[in-house]
Parts: sequence; structure tokens; C-alpha cells
Amino acid sequence: MSTRSRRCLTLTRLQTLAMVACLLATLGGCKKQTVTPAVVPVKVKVLEPEAIIVSTRFSGSVEPLQSTSLAFKLAGTVERLYRSPGLDRDVQVGDVLAKGTVIAELDEGDLRRAKASAQARVAQLEARVTTAKDNLVIATRNFERFASSAGSVSQAARDDADARRVVAAGELAAAESALADARVQLDQASDNYANRQLVVPFDSATVAEKRTEPGERVQGGAPVFRLIDISTVHVRFGVPDTMIGDPAIGRSAADRIYLGQKLQLTADAFEGRSLEATVTKIAPQADSQTRTFLTELTLPNPQHADGQRLLRPGMIVTVHVGTQRDRRVQLLPMAAIHRGRSADDLVVYEAVTDNSREVVRMRKVSLGDIYNNQVEILPQGSEVGAGAHIVVSTAERLSDGVMVRSLQDNPTTATRPEAQ
Repeated sequence: MSTRSRRCLTLTRLQTLAMVACLLATLGGCKKQTVTPAVVPVKVKVLEPEAIIVSTRFSGSVEPLQSTSLAFKLAGTVERLYRSPGLDRDVQVGDVLAKGTVIAELDEGDLRRAKASAQARVAQLEARVTTAKDNLVIATRNFERFASSAGSVSQAARDDADARRVVAAGELAAAESALADARVQLDQASDNYANRQLVVPFDSATVAEKRTEPGERVQGGAPVFRLIDISTVHVRFGVPDTMIGDPAIGRSAADRIYLGQKLQLTADAFEGRSLEATVTKIAPQADSQTRTFLTELTLPNPQHADGQRLLRPGMIVTVHVGTQRDRRVQLLPMAAIHRGRSADDLVVYEAVTDNSREVVRMRKVSLGDIYNNQVEILPQGSEVGAGAHIVVSTAERLSDGVMVRSLQDNPTTATRPEAQ
């Protein structure tokens, strides 16, 4: 073999050895690499108490405790209206008046004269009756004296004395009848004079309507004021027969309406506040159109610092029945609940921080009622509580200790608990 051939063979062997060395080095490097675990993206929900409303709600209207219209009995001209102390104005809508307040008064001129005339007529007839009584006494004495002297007094004289006695009696009867009639006229005149004034008939009377001003001519019987009492108010609403009966099964006492029951009221007009009212009336028969029974609540009307009342007639309020069953519970979607290691165990996956890594831990839970595809997590018997970050998706790729990355639809400021 020539020198050139031996040199080419040596070079080929060296290249082969180099390639083998390089391949071994590459394989050796691959064996030293570590596989990084996959991080599972998951959707989580922070476990927090939520309000569960199971009570029944009705819409009711506010009505005043009492309402009345004031009208003059007679026609006349309005002379004056009531003025509140310290206010340089006549009474206006919204003013609150006490019982006995004279809210309006007619011109008394004609009424005063009519009353004085009736009083004079009565006095005149009283004097006439007195005179007639005296005449009857005298006539009766004369007749009796003539009757006892039958032998010395002629029959004609006795008959004349008897006639005078009868005439005196007739005059007395006529005078007494006229006096009675005059007294009726005086009573009417006095009543008319007194009725020139409109008097507030109850306390805490709020002026709801005003239809007259001083100097106006009003007709008898025409309402000029409407007063309401809203120191206490009624709330009226209709309920179905299933809530006023007494079923043997299937209905809690909290869902029924009965006299004396305390119910809660809310309204947009006083948002954030709740008032308590008492059931004071339930209609004995249903409304022919709505087939519901009119129910009435009564409650004192709260007063603002400026004296105004919180509830006003015509307001719409919400009546809550069965609020005892409303509560706050911890809810999770049913998809977040899984079978545990045994057939009787139910678990959820809680996202926690473990050595700066986000992992999931399997936690046992105890379940309560179901509300709209969500299940209640009971504090008793559950290993999770308020503030826990519970996985609600991709559970098929999870197991205890798997690394995850949380995705929250509604971010919360709650701090994720450390692993225990």
C-alpha cells in the first residue's frame, strides 16, 4: 500500500471517530435535561356568602289613615283663612293642623243679623206666653167663682166666664206653639252662625287640597278643603287564596298571611331602609276581577327632622312575606363539585400558593340546597370557607398538587391562602 493510501485511510478513521464522539456527547447531554411540568389554566371563583331571596313579594300602595272633605253648609263669601303662627300667609297645601283649628270662615254679617232677629222673636213670644198664662189663670178663677155661686149668678154670666177661660187657653196654646217654632228658627240661625267656620275634625290633619281663597263666593255643600291624616298610614295589596288559607301540607307558616302578623316593607323612595307593619285587615271575599283578597297593613309613619313624613299617599312599596327564610349562603356551580377518593366523598379543588407556585388541593365539602344550578356549601363538614379560590373548570386534568394558572371572570382583592 502506498504512502498516500495509508494517509487517506487514517484520515477517514479519524473523521468516523469524531462523529461517534460527537454523537455520544449529544446523547449524554439529552439525558441530563429535565421535563418541565405543564401548567393547567383554570377558572376560579372566590367563595363568598351570597344573598338568597326565597320570600314572596307584593306591590302595595300607601293610603292615609283617614281622609275628609270640608264644606260650608251655607253659601257665602269667604272672609278669612287660617294663618299659621309666624307665617305671613294663608294656609296652604301641605300644612299640618291640629284638631279644632278654624281653617276658614265666612262673612258673618247676614248670619249674625239672622241670629239676632231669631233671638228677638223668641223673647217676644216668651213674653206673649207669660201673658197668656196669666190671662188663663184669671179666666179660670172667674169661671170657678161664678160656678160656685150658682144661685146668685145668672147662667149667662157663667157661660161668659167659661168662654173667656176657653179663649185664654187657646191663646196660650197658640203662643206656646209660636214660641216653639221661634226656638227652632233660633237654633237654625245659631247653627248657621256657628257653621260659618270650618273646623279641623282630627289631629295631625295635613291639607291635601285647597279650593278657595279669601273673598270668593262659595256654594253650600261644595268641598273647599280636603284633609288627610298620615301620622299613621295603611298599605293595601292583594294576596292569593293560597296564602290566607290553612293547608294541611306543603306550606310553611312563614308563607301565610294572618291578622296581627308583622311584615317588612321596602321602597325605592326610601332605599336602604326597611319598615315593619302589622296586618290589620283581610277582606272576607276576593276581588271579582283579580281573584285576590285585599289585605291592609298599618304602621306609624316615620317623621323627618323637618317635620315631613316619610310615607306619602300614593307611594308604591314592596311587601315582603316569609323573610325569615331569606339568608346568606356560600354557592358554587355544580360543575365545581367532584367525586372524592371514596364513593361517599364530594370534593372541590382549591387553588393555593405552595412555595411560590400556584397549585390545587383537594378539599372535602358538605352540600346543602340547590339554587338555580348552584349548590350551597355548608360550613359544617366542609374544608373550605369564605375567601377560598375554588376551581370551576377543566377539572378533568386536575389532581391534588397540580400546578395551575387562575383565570377569574370577576377579579377580587381577596388574598389566596397558603397551602396547609
